[in-house]
Amino acid sequence: MKKLVLLMAFSALANCGTTVAVREFTAYAEAFDGVVEASDTVLNEIAAEERLTRKRTIDRGSVSNKFTRDDISIFAPSADPPFVASMRFAVQSVADLNGILLAYAQGRPLDVLKKDVNALQVSALGFEKQDTGNGLSGALNGKIAVFEEALDVFAGIGSREAFRTELSKTAGKISDVLDVILDNAQVAFTALTASEFRALRGNPPNAAAIREDIATEREMLAEWLHLIELSQSALSQAVSAAGSSVDRNGRLIEAAVLSGDLRARVDRIKRLSAAN
Repeated sequence: MKKLVLLMAFSALANCGTTVAVREFTAYAEAFDGVVEASDTVLNEIAAEERLTRKRTIDRGSVSNKFTRDDISIFAPSADPPFVASMRFAVQSVADLNGILLAYAQGRPLDVLKKDVNALQVSALGFEKQDTGNGLSGALNGKIAVFEEALDVFAGIGSREAFRTELSKTAGKISDVLDVILDNAQVAFTALTASEFRALRGNPPNAAAIREDIATEREMLAEWLHLIELSQSALSQAVSAAGSSVDRNGRLIEAAVLSGDLRARVDRIKRLSAAN
C-alpha cells in the first residue's frame, strides 16, 4: 500500500512537471489571437489609406496611362498594398508559429507538424519575392528554417520536454518579428493619417475636427502596438516558466490577468475604429 501511494505521488509530480510552460504558452497563444483580431481592424484602415496615397502618386491628379505588375495590389480592392501586406504576413506568421509550437506541446505527431512548418516556410519564400520594402519575409524565413531543423533534432525526445527547449530558442525569433512591426510605428502612422494631414493644409475651417480624427487614429494605432508589446510580455512569461517551475501559480495568474487585459484592448481598438 505504501509503495502504491509513493508511486501515485511520483506519477502526480511527473505529470505536473510535464506541463511546465505549456499552460503559460497556451495563455499567450490565446492572447495573441486577440492581436490577430485587432490587427485586421487596424490594418484594414491603413490599407485603405495606403492604397489612396499610392494611387495619388501614380495618377498625379489625373489618370496614369501606365500599369505595371507592381501596381496590381494598389488597384485590386481585394489585395493588400505592400506595407499592409508585410505587416499582416508578420502577424499571421507568428500566429502560425504559435499554433505549431502549441500543437507540439500537446503531442501532435511530428510528421504532421513538419508539414505545417514546411507550408509556412513555402509561404515565406513566396512572400520574400514581393517588394515589401523592409526585408521582413527574408528574416522570418530564416527563423522558420531554424525551427524546422530543431524539430528534427528533438524528434526523439518527449514532446513536452522538446517543446520547452524549443520554446526557449524560438521565442526570441517570434519577438524579433513583432519588433519589426513595432519599429514601423512611424510608417504605419504616416500611412494611416495621410488623408487627414493632407486635409489640414491651408488651415481649413474644420481643422479642429480633423485634428480630433488624427488623435483618435493615433490612439487606435497605439493601442494595437501596445497590444503587441503585451503579447511579447506574455511570451516572456512562458519562456520563464520553461526555465523554472518556481512560483508557477503566480505566473499562471499573471498570464490570466494579461490575457483579460489584451481582450479589453481588442474591444477598445474596435470602438476607436468605429468612432473614426
